Amino acid sequence: MKIKNYKKLKNNTYKIVLEDSTELLLYDEIILKYNLLLKKEIYPKEIKEIIQENNFYSCYFEALRYLSYKNRSKKEIKEFLIRKKYTLEDVEKTVELLENKKYINEEMYLKVYIQDQIHLTNNGPNKIVRKLINLGFLEEKIKKELQKVSSEIWKEKLEKIITKKIQSNRKDGTTKIKEKIYNYCLNEGFFKEDILESINRHEMPQNIFALQKEAERLYNKLSLKFQGTELLFQIKGRLARKGFSFEEIETVLEEIKKSSQG
Repeated sequence: MKIKNYKKLKNNTYKIVLEDSTELLLYDEIILKYNLLLKKEIYPKEIKEIIQENNFYSCYFEALRYLSYKNRSKKEIKEFLIRKKYTLEDVEKTVELLENKKYINEEMYLKVYIQDQIHLTNNGPNKIVRKLINLGFLEEKIKKELQKVSSEIWKEKLEKIITKKIQSNRKDGTTKIKEKIYNYCLNEGFFKEDILESINRHEMPQNIFALQKEAERLYNKLSLKFQGTELLFQIKGRLARKGFSFEEIETVLEEIKKSSQG
């Protein structure tokens, strides 16, 4: 079939128009391989082969663009290309070529990913393991790499997180602060023993001003419904749920009772 004209496009592609008005969008690699700039025609038996090879290059360059934003795991790349409707054969060939050209290096990816998680996020070791498993890495390989990280690094990271959480809490009692910090750090993937050990090394704020303010608010609100012992019982229960100690609550309530009586 004769070639009517060529047109150079962006992204290393050409548009070729055949005599029957069929348009082929082909990559440079295909143009060069089949010498299409010099040939005046394409044999019908070549067209199918050319289209198949061109689809592979489309898949490959799509993967390169995807990798240009950041490093990706093999699983990420495969899932991305499959979502783009490329064939499994082209996806596998693409990943193999990317590995051969060192655009994918899972060993290096693992090292860099773990370091980024340590220094750029609050994620602990357990959460990092879960995230990497979701990215297609074997748990055994992940844990082997994590073993290279000093335990002191995790402790320092945990200390910073807990210190920041304590400093930012100005409304809860000691018990509630500890509970919130424990649950947060556990969800972030740190080990229970390490969390408890670190929490116990810190002195928790009393937040007396917050207690006084909340106690006064509850007193004014609940005194419309309750009186005497029942009122105090209701206030104490709600303040206790916010983590304040009964000793602190008793002291503040005594002050409130005196000021209300005076």
